[in-house]
Amino acid sequence: MMNGLGRQDIDFNTIWKNIADQVYKILTGSQNVSAMFLYEDVYKLCIAQPQPYCEPLYENIKKFFEQHVDQILLIILDTKSDTISEYLKQWKLFFSGCELCNKVIFRYLNLNWISKKIQDKKFGHPPDVYEIQILGLMIWKERLFFKIKDRVLKCVEILIQKDRDGELVQHQFISQFMESLIKLDSVDKDRTLYLIEYEASYLENTRQFYTRESVAFIASSGISSYMKKAETRIDEEEQRSQKYLNSSSHDKMRRLLHSILIEKHKELLQSECINYLKDEKLDEIYNMYKLLSRIEGGLAPVLETVQKYIQHVGIDAIKSIPDRNNPDPKIYVETLLKIYLQFSSIIKKSFNNDVSFITVLDLACHKIFNQNHITRNTTKSPELLAKYCDMLLKKGNKQHEEIELEEKLGQIIVLFKYVDDKDVFQKFYSKMLSRRLINGTSVSDDIEKFMITGLKQACGFEYTSKFQRMFNDITLSAETNEEFKNHLVKNSLSIGKIDFSILVLTSGSWSLHSQTSSFIVPQELTLCISAFQQYYSTQHQGRKLNWLHHLCKAEAKSFFAKKSYDFQVTNFQLGILLIFNTQDSVSLDEITKFTNLNENELSRTLQSLLEAKILIPKKKDPNNNNNNNSNNNNNNNNNNGESDNSLVDSANNMQPSSTQEYIVNSAYSNKRSKVKVSSSLQKETPLQNEETYKGIDEDRKLYLQASIVRIMKARKTMNHVSLIQEVIEHSRLRFQPNIPMIKKCIEQLIEKEYITRAEGESDRYLYAA
Repeated sequence: MMNGLGRQDIDFNTIWKNIADQVYKILTGSQNVSAMFLYEDVYKLCIAQPQPYCEPLYENIKKFFEQHVDQILLIILDTKSDTISEYLKQWKLFFSGCELCNKVIFRYLNLNWISKKIQDKKFGHPPDVYEIQILGLMIWKERLFFKIKDRVLKCVEILIQKDRDGELVQHQFISQFMESLIKLDSVDKDRTLYLIEYEASYLENTRQFYTRESVAFIASSGISSYMKKAETRIDEEEQRSQKYLNSSSHDKMRRLLHSILIEKHKELLQSECINYLKDEKLDEIYNMYKLLSRIEGGLAPVLETVQKYIQHVGIDAIKSIPDRNNPDPKIYVETLLKIYLQFSSIIKKSFNNDVSFITVLDLACHKIFNQNHITRNTTKSPELLAKYCDMLLKKGNKQHEEIELEEKLGQIIVLFKYVDDKDVFQKFYSKMLSRRLINGTSVSDDIEKFMITGLKQACGFEYTSKFQRMFNDITLSAETNEEFKNHLVKNSLSIGKIDFSILVLTSGSWSLHSQTSSFIVPQELTLCISAFQQYYSTQHQGRKLNWLHHLCKAEAKSFFAKKSYDFQVTNFQLGILLIFNTQDSVSLDEITKFTNLNENELSRTLQSLLEAKILIPKKKDPNNNNNNNSNNNNNNNNNNGESDNSLVDSANNMQPSSTQEYIVNSAYSNKRSKVKVSSSLQKETPLQNEETYKGIDEDRKLYLQASIVRIMKARKTMNHVSLIQEVIEHSRLRFQPNIPMIKKCIEQLIEKEYITRAEGESDRYLYAA
């Protein structure tokens, strides 16, 4: 009996025979064995006296593994139908047995004698000694695997092929075989088994299979069906790779699939894009996008095709709009919106909202918006866009609920971003906002502010600062009206039976057409106007009120017809109508004398009353009595110091007879008791439109001059070309300046001595101010 594990004389052959028998049982899985008892036997041999049996033990283990592996080889070769199954069965037993031998049974041998020999080898000592598990795997590799690899690999290839063909296979066989190669590679620095024997074969078989299948499938089923098939095959192979390939091979497999299934057929895929767009085959477009987005440069031709197609469709849609010279803003803008929304939806659904395609949509819409047959070489688009906004934001627009209106305005902001000449939009929008606020025709303040917020986000605070000041003026005017009424009550002052209110507008904040005619205020209004002027001067010393009667409006109550009517009129119309309170008929000369309107304004105003059939030309001496009472709403302008304030109203230029006398129409009849007579005069005239564009040109010149001065102040000196380029860059977010205008501004600044030409260099400028 052994007392402890101390050194003692032992019989090597007897102990080894026991070890070999027990290890054989472990490697064949035939019987459970106590590894700890075997560990003790190994330990005895390693510490035996007078000489340890480490080296003989190692050699016996090596011979044992060789004999056992040779027996396994014969077993596998005798297997006729299921080689891979038998191989993996034997491998599993052998590998787990080697692992147990390495970690437990021969652990002492590993940690002492084998470890020392391995260290000696590092210093040039030649004996080839390995840890027990590595020794076993090396023997398996050399004496078994290389002798049957072709047979086993063929079995694995057949299983993979069956899997691709949709047959049920033992997936674990393929995975376990792949893992066995990786474990065998662990004993070899080059790790060539997996890479050369398995991965290379796997990839080559994949290449051949999908090369044949893709060509045949396209020929039989067409490109549309092929795209679905290719996507399915790629997904299947990626899932297969997760099971059958090491992670180091996944990228190689992916690149191979993309090369075979997409790259080789990309021209065919790309050529179908235009047909899918024309036929609106969104699913096919999406399938094409998913495939081509997998390869480098695959989408470049598609991007070009999409951009050209959007431009083509857009330009054709604009060409179908009637009246090229004076298009309807609603038709024009909604046509643009339809194009944008159509292709925005396609890009979202079929191109996964890809940034590249969003950029293409932006480029195409920018060209459609600024270079179509209506707007080419003009700034018509921003003008029409502003007019469409005016239509949406006016009262009476019953087509949209508030939520729908906000959505529509949000879409308008998107279109606005494509506008080159944003200053043109700003000018027209400002004028129309002025009219809406002055006439009280805005659909709501919240909606107006929603639009202004959108414009601010697109162009910055400065772009919308005037709009905000307009709203501030409206708010302050309401407070001023209330204070004025309290002042009248407190001081027992009377302004007659007129319900009088005013708007005090800050000069420079409002885009208003100038008053084109003088006007004599009707006597009925002089009391309330003078009362307010006195009150305002006491509240705001040093400010000057500039009354803009062409923007004022009134509500006049009439009693000359069978029933009473309330006429909504301008102050100019009111001035004419009030004359008939004291006279039955009035000549044109008398109207001119009472109102002091110039010929053009008088003609327009009188014609509007004739068209409304409130006045009629005098044919015979009529015997009509009439009486007009009026409620007046006057707009005025606050001027502080040198600043002027103004309000605007628009009208059409009419030409009534200059020799005819006029009377009120006692037979006047209208279904409505409130009649808006002023609407015809509130429309913008061609002359006013032309005036707006002149103002835009002047603003641009000032802007360019300011930009040139800022640039030169920072740079001190610049050559002509560089200055032009930088001015264009500074201005492009606001408008697209033309070079002749920039050159003219440079010359004007030279005349004003802000900059000078460098002596001896005509193309170089110096900052002088």
